[in-house]
Amino acid sequence: MSVLSIGTFDGIHLGHRKLLSRVREIAQAEGLKSVIITYREHPAITLKKDSAPKMLCPCAIKEQELIKLGIDQVTMLDFSPEMAKTSALNFLSDYLIPSWHPRVIVMGYDSHFGQNREGNRQFLQRYAAQYGYRVEYVEPELNAGKPISSSVIRRLLETADLQEANRLLGRPYRLLGSVCHGMARGRDLGFPTANLTLSNPHQLIPAEGIYFSRVHLEGQTFFGLTNIGKSPTVKHDGIIEIETYLIGFDSDIYGSTMQVELLNYLREEKMFADSDELTRAIRQDLTQAQSLIRELGCKSATG
Repeated sequence: MSVLSIGTFDGIHLGHRKLLSRVREIAQAEGLKSVIITYREHPAITLKKDSAPKMLCPCAIKEQELIKLGIDQVTMLDFSPEMAKTSALNFLSDYLIPSWHPRVIVMGYDSHFGQNREGNRQFLQRYAAQYGYRVEYVEPELNAGKPISSSVIRRLLETADLQEANRLLGRPYRLLGSVCHGMARGRDLGFPTANLTLSNPHQLIPAEGIYFSRVHLEGQTFFGLTNIGKSPTVKHDGIIEIETYLIGFDSDIYGSTMQVELLNYLREEKMFADSDELTRAIRQDLTQAQSLIRELGCKSATG
């Protein structure tokens, strides 16, 4: 027997966290397993293709966050064209009921499943007695009078309002991928960088610029300066790259999995007159980063 909820949960933002907290509370109170059913990719990638929104959460980060929030079991589904055509009733009767034996199904204000999004709260209430579950509804978490949504957070990240995006996420926005070979221009300047290839090409890349970041790599954590952009002073291919200078670290890490948490947006990316001017700007960024590190240290020391 379980308490379950189903949804995309892209971002695991404060609105999602409110619903997830309720799932966990009911499960603990009634001695049931808490289950979240979600998708590896955003369903819109299948349904809308070219116009699909960029993802905030690759599936590995999504699963990580859900487990961190105390969910007992996370099931990732592949949202295929066949699934998109499955009626809500068939999904309920052929999958949800026999697989999870839900005693409680928790729904948010925008929760739905099945063809044409017909599997909403009213649909589930209609079949509750027949299948022996009850439906719990969770009111949306509001920000400035409106429900917090992944689409709002995407816009904030795209316009460099990182602090507000992180506040609504309830955590720093995180990029996930592997370290790849770059052009080594950073090393030539005395600031070797780790270039990140995203594990999911559909993940949203925030606004171009310089970020203060925290990097998780090979079981260790470092602070860094992350540049998202085209590096116009030293590169001329116009390709947006994600590269991070790890403060106090310089080893061969090619191929390693890396998570980059964006903590502060420092400045826009600029075209400098020459590499000397660029180097001076990086040193200023590093001074600012070290100040932020000291500030974080004080915060952790005071709780």
